[in-house]
Parts: sequence; structure tokens; C-alpha cells
Amino acid sequence: MMKARAGIGATAIAAALFLTSGSRADVAGMDAAGSLQAQLTVARNTLLQHFREINDRSGLAPALQERIDSDVTGVAMSAKPAWMDQRSFVDYNTVMVRLDQSIVDQLASGRYHDIKAVRGADDLLMKSPVDGSLQPVAVYVPPSYDASRPVPLVVFLHGRTASENDVIASPTVRAAADATHAIVVAPYARGDSQYVDPASVDVYAALDLAAKSFNIDRKSIYLAGHSMGGYGVFIVGPKHPEDWSGVMAVSGGMVTETANDAIRGFAHLPLYLVVGSEDQIVPKGYMKKNADLLSGSGLEAHYYEQPGGRHAIDSLAVAFQRAWHDMLSRHPMALITPTPAPAATGAPNLGFPSPSPAPGPTLHT
Repeated sequence: MMKARAGIGATAIAAALFLTSGSRADVAGMDAAGSLQAQLTVARNTLLQHFREINDRSGLAPALQERIDSDVTGVAMSAKPAWMDQRSFVDYNTVMVRLDQSIVDQLASGRYHDIKAVRGADDLLMKSPVDGSLQPVAVYVPPSYDASRPVPLVVFLHGRTASENDVIASPTVRAAADATHAIVVAPYARGDSQYVDPASVDVYAALDLAAKSFNIDRKSIYLAGHSMGGYGVFIVGPKHPEDWSGVMAVSGGMVTETANDAIRGFAHLPLYLVVGSEDQIVPKGYMKKNADLLSGSGLEAHYYEQPGGRHAIDSLAVAFQRAWHDMLSRHPMALITPTPAPAATGAPNLGFPSPSPAPGPTLHT
């Protein structure tokens, strides 16, 4: 879900809905919004009271304050997008608020959660091998997880202006994970970093952490990303293509600058590209152009288009879950006959230049 959120207080919105319709759904929305607002008030107070300690420990205090402020307007029912029903919207916000509150509490107290103990969703902190800084990584462990049986792992890269928690909060992502018994890890990767170093190093550190902490099937480790993360898989993945069994790009793909490395690096990997027909960010035809270039270069590329889908994972549920299922339903490395990588002779201009860096977080008092 994109984080462009705007609205008035959730309680006022819910009350207005109640007065105009009086439906049970409106009452439920009012109750949910009020409860989430109360949790956000606690989280914001904790953040402000321990701002210096949190920033000394992680450097993330301003970014976390932006998250909380965004959540405050995001939980209002007026912010519900057309592609989500109320139940899914409340579910998304409930998980989002809980995870954002969790990371604030951990950094404020200095007591950090153990990834091995996670069941369900949580946001954790790992030490980056680059500079020793604490970097968030959100985790989802489906209820079916049995430590005696190896399971798939999906490393999922978040989009621009989003966070690691947006990935795990998505009902569509968690439903796909539940259906395939897959663990999902979503690294913060330095925020709006475009996944260049040191962010890509943090992505592989998150992979290593999950692989050491859970019983992971080493032949079923996948890389996925949405929006900036879809662009990011073509930067991160080719650095160590031997680590991946498949790659999925959602609402974001290669650009001219990354195409040659991707074609070389992914020569023996299946790729799954997903987009909505009404995506308001990605130019029409861009993802199909990506798929055609990959296929034309001798790679295995699968293209999925969601009719009416927008630039949000939860608006792409059918196509997304089909691509996810197709990717995880087999061991691609065992099924593909290796062929020589095509020579890099210069990729055609894809007509979608590299995204410009996003501005850094600002402090709102």
C-alpha cells in the first residue's frame, strides 16, 4: 500500500460515518480506529520521551516519527482505498501499528526481540555487517511453521515511501505466505535507498539471519519486491544469483542501467513480473517490455497483469498470489537446463529512467 495518507482524526471520521449510516460496519470501523489511535498515542509518547536514546542506538528516530505520524492519518476510514474492504483495511492497519509500536518499544528499552521466537508478525533489529548499525527487518512466520520441516523463504523488498512493515502488514502477502507455508522477511534496507550499497548488503544479511534462525529449504529461497523493491530485485539479485531460486518483481522492474547485469545474473533463474492494468505510477506497457526483453534474451520470464489493478499489492491480489504460487510451487533450479548467459551488448532503452533519490526524513514536532 502506498503511504500517501491524508485525513482528519479517525474518531471524527468514524463518528461521521456512524451518524450518516448507522451500520454495524461503521461501528466496527469507529471502534478499530479509536483503538489504533490510542496505540499510536502511546507509541508516539514513547518515541518522544526516548527520542535521544532511540536515535543514539539506531539513527532512526526521525524516520520512526514520520511513520507514526503517517499511521495516525492512515488508520482513518477516509483513507481506505477502493480495492480493500473494511476488514482487510482494519487488518492491514492493526498489523502496521503493532509492528511500528514494537520497533519503537524495542529501541526505547534497549531490549530486542529474538527472531527465533517469532510466530506471526514482528519487526526486529539486526546488526548490519556494513557499519554495525541496528537495522529493522520485519518477519512473518505462518501458523503452519514446524521447525522440524524445511520451509520456503521469501525476502521481500519494500517500495519507496513505504517500510518493511508495509510488506508484512499486507493481507495479500500474508495470505500468500500462509498458502505456501513460506516465511517472509522484509529488510528496511536503509529506507528509500534504491537498494544500492550498503542497502543491498543489509538485504543479504537479513537472508542469512533468517536462514540461520529457521528451518529453511535452501532450494526454495526467493527474492521479491514491490515498486522501488521491484526495481531493487534487479540490483540486489544479480550480486549473488546463486542464493535465489526465483525472482518476483511487482509494479517495478529493470531500467536501462540495470538490464545487462540482470540478464547475466538471472540467466538460469525464473522471473515473475506482476503489474496492474491501471497502475498510476508505472508507465503502461513497461512491465510487459521488461518481460519481453528477458524472454528475448533467453531467460524464463512470466508476466501477470491484474485487470483494474493499481500501484498497490493489495489491488493485485489475484495476479500476485498466482505469481507467488507459481514461483514457490516448484524448485526452478532443478528444472531449468543451464544455458550460456547471453552476451551483454547493451540493453535497449526501456523508457523508464532510474528513480531519483527520495528526500530524507524530516522531524515533525
